[in-house]
Amino acid sequence: MPAEVLLDARPIWAVLISLIAAGLIMLTGEKHRNLRETWTIIAALGKAAIIVSMLPLVLGGYVLESAPLYVAKGIVLQLRADTAGMLFASLSSILWIFTSFYSIGYMRGHKETHQTSYFASFAVCLSATMGIALAANLLTFFVFYEILTIATYPLVIHTRTEEAIRAGRKYLAYTLISGQMFLIAICWTYM
Repeated sequence: MPAEVLLDARPIWAVLISLIAAGLIMLTGEKHRNLRETWTIIAALGKAAIIVSMLPLVLGGYVLESAPLYVAKGIVLQLRADTAGMLFASLSSILWIFTSFYSIGYMRGHKETHQTSYFASFAVCLSATMGIALAANLLTFFVFYEILTIATYPLVIHTRTEEAIRAGRKYLAYTLISGQMFLIAICWTYM
């Protein structure tokens, strides 16, 4: 028996909460590091709460879908919380809580520079990860995969040394080329 599909905004909020946090982190900046890091923790706890709130319905056999966003005829972006996606969404949202605390301690302890861009990029990465976990179709998966690729670039070059920037260029070349091959495979699959 197929699962009953419910229209629900929580899959969208699971993605948006860390995007909102990224904006707040950038607005807060280096001057107010306690507030900046508070946004990180609030978003991590909020994302986990959203995911946990969907678990009883999904484990009860329901599928939660966001309203589809029609980009063009036949091109739809949509999020869907089903059992497989919720496994990855649950894991990443719970781990984000722990990695947020660890990152704060690590960044402060090592007196790292550019902490605001680090925490903002980290938050965007979590949004993209959630989008990948909850993607309802291959196109949505691809869009969030590419967002993740771009959002992790600042994390790769975080120290901003010559070596880090060289590594970042290689990283972008490898991941963007593989992303384009992925896009070709998606088009081929749809045909």
